[in-house]
Amino acid sequence: MNKIPECLIHPVSIKLIRQGHPWITADNFSNRFPRQSEFIVATDDRKRPMALLLHDPYHKNVKARVWSTKFPFDREAQHFTASIQGRLDLAFEKRDLQKELTERENYYLVFGEADQLPGLFILRLKDRVLIQFYTAFWNRYKSIIQTTVQEIYPEIKDENIWFQLRGETRELQKLPQNALDQNRRDEFHISEFGLQYLIRLGSSYDHGLYTDMSSIRHSLKKFVTPDSSLLNLFSYTGAFSLWAMKLGAKQVTSVDLSPKYIEWLQQNIALNPELEHTQHEALTMSVDEALVTLKSQDKKFNVIICDPPSSSSDGEKRVSAIKAYKEMIQKMDSVLAPKGKLILFLNTHQVTNQKFEKSLSDYFNELKLNYKIVMRLSLGQDCPTLKGFPEGSYLKGLVLEKQ
Repeated sequence: MNKIPECLIHPVSIKLIRQGHPWITADNFSNRFPRQSEFIVATDDRKRPMALLLHDPYHKNVKARVWSTKFPFDREAQHFTASIQGRLDLAFEKRDLQKELTERENYYLVFGEADQLPGLFILRLKDRVLIQFYTAFWNRYKSIIQTTVQEIYPEIKDENIWFQLRGETRELQKLPQNALDQNRRDEFHISEFGLQYLIRLGSSYDHGLYTDMSSIRHSLKKFVTPDSSLLNLFSYTGAFSLWAMKLGAKQVTSVDLSPKYIEWLQQNIALNPELEHTQHEALTMSVDEALVTLKSQDKKFNVIICDPPSSSSDGEKRVSAIKAYKEMIQKMDSVLAPKGKLILFLNTHQVTNQKFEKSLSDYFNELKLNYKIVMRLSLGQDCPTLKGFPEGSYLKGLVLEKQ
């Protein structure tokens, strides 16, 4: 192996790595890393080696990710393949010990940095596995990752292994691709808490069910009763809607601007004949339009779930979810019954839990609305988080009760 280049990193990066942060972001230091080097040894301001980095010159923001802070780094790089296998084994073992995962056929086998596999996420979908790369670095190790998965789970066949590049740059916005046939499309059903969902691999960027929300769905079941009417905003393919119907909600209304997702939601409902289909109404329109319409109809809901995209556009301007909440809160309040619950989510690492909570509190105060926080929501179970790495805690939520 060629000698690994040693590169000085930004003073802020030095401090963050010492605190446990696993990323080196784009700056005047990281932009000078040798572009062809697979590994970089990060050095501090005294030229002391401090971390072995996985280099990704093509990523827009994250130029490298910490693999090890254990010296000597040349040995760490020489045994890199064995380390991949060892870390994968450990991550799989942790999931096998989580008994609560037996209630669903979708869960993460690997959750990136929190499993010491930075930028690598592996999702189990029944008898399929979706391997997601948030850094192009992992492309050269596809076969090792696939082999290790199949050694631990021999029931996973070659044709059921899928890969996907994900991320913020255009180069990392790809459809899932099958390991054997990049033109293949796959549709199948999986079970989550007794409900069936349609999954589509290879046909769209997202496959139809947000698994990182699964444990959160389970934790919220106490807020839905047979007397509940529930409004699901930005409903996507309807996981929260079906979940509420199964819990016995007397009425569920789903809102999404996309006809594709509303049709997908209806297909999901049809997969579950035990659900009372007359309990559900689907509105294919913007959330703003739906809230105005529902208010004009004097509709009231006991529970409103709002999980907006991190930012959205009306064709003229792009608005972040945190800013959009101010107007949405006032309109949601107008259709929320007394003592009703708002379940509000934010899906971005760019806003901390504290800022999310404070922003909502400021909006409520400005609008002279009285709400009480009854539960805070975050990633859990198969989606662990890493201390010192707020970017990994991207999903956050609050349950608020109308006073």
